[in-house]
Amino acid sequence: MANAWLAHVKATMKKHKGMKFKQVLKMAKKTYKKSASSSSSPKKRRRTKRRRSKSRGKSKRKKGKSRRRRKRRR
Repeated sequence: MANAWLAHVKATMKKHKGMKFKQVLKMAKKTYKKSASSSSSPKKRRRTKRRRSKSRGKSKRKKGKSRRRRKRRR
């Protein structure tokens, strides 16, 4: 199973067949308890490097392409 919450929701759905999903989620919320291992050890965040763009400021367009576009629009 992907995680404990989804497993709990699926088990609650099996116990209460025919009930709307929204109601099942409310019931599962009341009975769900987090495991001790996930709450005691917080996960570390990874730092990522930001990429700089190659061109700063306005981008330069080729003259040929813009002329073609103008002709097509008319």
